[in-house]
Amino acid sequence: MRHLKGYIAISLAAIMWGVAASVAKSFFNKAYEPLILVQMRVTLSFAVMFLFFHTTNRSLLVFRLRDIPHVLIVGILGVAGSNYFYYAAIKETNVSTSILVQYTAPIMVMLYAVLFQKEKLTVAKLSALILSIGGIVLAVGAYNPEVIKGSQKGIIFALLAAVSFSIFNISGKSLTQKYSIWTGLIYLLGAATLFWSFINTPLDIVRANYSAEDWKVFCIIALISILIPYSLYYYGLKHIQSSKAIIISTLEPVVAIVSEWLFLNGKMGILQITGAVSVITAILLLQRDSKKGEPIIVSE
Repeated sequence: MRHLKGYIAISLAAIMWGVAASVAKSFFNKAYEPLILVQMRVTLSFAVMFLFFHTTNRSLLVFRLRDIPHVLIVGILGVAGSNYFYYAAIKETNVSTSILVQYTAPIMVMLYAVLFQKEKLTVAKLSALILSIGGIVLAVGAYNPEVIKGSQKGIIFALLAAVSFSIFNISGKSLTQKYSIWTGLIYLLGAATLFWSFINTPLDIVRANYSAEDWKVFCIIALISILIPYSLYYYGLKHIQSSKAIIISTLEPVVAIVSEWLFLNGKMGILQITGAVSVITAILLLQRDSKKGEPIIVSE
């Protein structure tokens, strides 16, 4: 049952991230800089969670000092890194190239889990990995050379985004075994917030003199892209293996493409539909594999 809860939580997180990508794109069209959206969505989410639990349940804010280096690594490299490098890749190349390169992350996580965590490489996992990556190729149109193009810098940024997302899945997993999902998530978002405060200081934000409408936008993007989906994903990561969690997350680009088709006049053909079906099939394969009761392996 806990595996099923994990699958549902991560699937919902991926769906929300996919929808948020289309929402963010519409905000970019209104002249919002990616950097400020990335920073404000993390900062506001951290502030809301910290103040809420400080008021309702302070025991969830108890944290061991010896785990600070671990939290800083995952929060900065995993959370802040994956967000920033992904948007930087989009700026230097295009969405399709960025998505395709970033979602080499499942391969990285699975290789790490098998080589260093001694996780069993089942036929279902390998099949799901191939189906999910193949589905993304079809969904983003990577079979067309005109779609996959961009500068060398953009490809590097996308690869860094993949590495960062892998770090979040691998290193963040062990935190779910030490603390409640809320405690771990609060301090991961706090570490990312601290990092961004050095890049774009609070004084810089005050000087920008954002309007009430701007703050409304920041709150919306924080809610749908960080606060709710990260809570769901982190909850799911507690219940299933990191290699499976990251494969399920490949549902995100499929949802993003469908959302763009529905709301932003995007294109959706038979190949995109086939890609979406492939990703969903991969998730079903993993869920079936979980019934065998394979242990959830954690790297400390």
